[in-house]
Amino acid sequence: MSTVFAAPPFLLPSARGGDHQTERLQVSVTAPSDLVTLCAVAGEVDYYTVDVFRRGLIGSLSAAAPLVVVDLSKVTFFGVAGLRVLIEAQSRLERTDRRLRLVTGPRCVDRLLEVAADVAPFETMTSLVDAVLEAA
Repeated sequence: MSTVFAAPPFLLPSARGGDHQTERLQVSVTAPSDLVTLCAVAGEVDYYTVDVFRRGLIGSLSAAAPLVVVDLSKVTFFGVAGLRVLIEAQSRLERTDRRLRLVTGPRCVDRLLEVAADVAPFETMTSLVDAVLEAA
């Protein structure tokens, strides 16, 4: 008697009929003022969705606002791939004397930022309203 084991769908995105990146992660960029660019992220930031996250966040850096706020309060999973994008964004902003501020809250985000704090310290806040209003 032989047993057949099916591979988990998270390992084979093509077996799910496509990788569904935009179903698993949504990124929107707005400019609530001339001083702030807001990048709101919702869903899973992982190996399969990091390109969506990178395009949204790195694309938002072209705006001239001195502060980029990344709202991660609606993130349900946050992997190392997402951390790398945040480090890249922070590095680009620092070269132009601008700042990156993160709105956190979910444990998956906070835990990874805690672990990486020695090599990648970020300015964080728990309130989106405070993060945007403190730019003024």
